Amino acid sequence: MSKVLLIYFFIFWINNNLSIAQTVDLTSVDEFFNVTSTLKEGKEISKTQWEKFDSSICYKNYAARQNKFVISTIKNTIRIVFGKDSLFEKDSILNITKTQMKMNPKMMFKKNILINYLDINSNYDSIKSFRENYNFNELFKKSIQRLNSFFGQSLDSTIKFKPIYFLFITADGKNNDEALYIDLNFIYKKTESQRIDFLAHELFHNYREYFENHDFNYKSDLNHILDMIQNEGIADLIDKSEGYENYFTENGKLSELGEIFIDLYNNAQNDMEKLQDLVVKYSNGKISETKMIDGLIEVVKYNGHPIGFYMATQIVRAGYQNQMLKTFYEPYKFYRLYNKVAKEQNLFQFNNEFMEYLKKITT
Repeated sequence: MSKVLLIYFFIFWINNNLSIAQTVDLTSVDEFFNVTSTLKEGKEISKTQWEKFDSSICYKNYAARQNKFVISTIKNTIRIVFGKDSLFEKDSILNITKTQMKMNPKMMFKKNILINYLDINSNYDSIKSFRENYNFNELFKKSIQRLNSFFGQSLDSTIKFKPIYFLFITADGKNNDEALYIDLNFIYKKTESQRIDFLAHELFHNYREYFENHDFNYKSDLNHILDMIQNEGIADLIDKSEGYENYFTENGKLSELGEIFIDLYNNAQNDMEKLQDLVVKYSNGKISETKMIDGLIEVVKYNGHPIGFYMATQIVRAGYQNQMLKTFYEPYKFYRLYNKVAKEQNLFQFNNEFMEYLKKITT
């Protein structure tokens, strides 16, 4: 065998093993099973058990926060679902309406985590078996391959991806500074191709961080909102390319969250106009920054997923996906490309005043 071929195989072996070495942590999943199995046996959870739960890699981040809403909701929901004598409280949370959820993120969180934990309880033994037998490192490798295919080229091999931490919370995932946080039940219920697409979505956010303009993203709340619209919009093309209805439908039923996302997607053009109005008024000194941000929070829901996905979908349908992906970390070029499509398709266009201000704050 030639020296060149030997070097090639050596490099391939290293890259392959680096992928396998990706950190996957399931300690919070295991602590969840420890406390819930105790409750299912009709026993009380000891102080030591809760301390271990609180110190596990995922839950400790919530336990350490000054605001205890999330960790308190997690623990209370565990007691409701896996303990006894909580029928009234369970029914009260399940009766939270779609309108209440849309208006109050805390109510949405309480209902969604309860629904997820009820589902976990229904499939308890199967999920435990999945945790013990599933190859999570292989999932990571396949998701990287999916991200490669999405971009249509090899990823930058010098970029190190974050660890992946699994837990039980709401049926979703999140890209945090230190790691990707993924709900295990969400992964368990998906097909293998859906699992790969979902993790590739989260890895996209991780990958994009190495290219995006951090001075722009974190300069202000406005900058961050405008950036997230592009960030989430393009990422949604990876795992939601068939639309929100298909994505949020399980066992033939569309979830309440799915209904909300579909409504927001269908209303995207109106919300984009409201966004533009708030930004232009602020840029002209007609409203304060606080009033603008308060208005944007009401308009740009769920980190900009629906608006961003609407914009990205129109760009893809018009045949400009490759052009969009060349500048996947530059918000101004994303909005400008959308405007080009909007002009061609007679959709809502951002006006010159908005675009000029966007360009100004991104440079």
